[in-house]
Amino acid sequence: MSAVAVLALVSAVFYCVAMVAMKTWWDTPSIGIGVLIATALLAAGAFEVAALRQERLGLIYVGILAAEVVIISVASVFHFGETYTGKEIAGVSLVLVGTFLAWS
Repeated sequence: MSAVAVLALVSAVFYCVAMVAMKTWWDTPSIGIGVLIATALLAAGAFEVAALRQERLGLIYVGILAAEVVIISVASVFHFGETYTGKEIAGVSLVLVGTFLAWS
């Protein structure tokens, strides 16, 4: 895996941490969760900026988006017990196929 792909993946992980924290904060708001959200977003942005120094904006955006789709899908099923319809799974699949095409 290339260095820029690793940067995009780490950025996506931090964005996902922020999203999971946001969903958690809705039910149990606290200063700690608010700090986690802000910290995760800042870290995600920092890794995204580092990736953007090495690759075009469109490819970084697509790479981060695809990683987020996979990570959040898994988190939403296993952590929040959410389910997906066939159309939603098809949409996730299309994002992944588009990312593969863009990065290949």
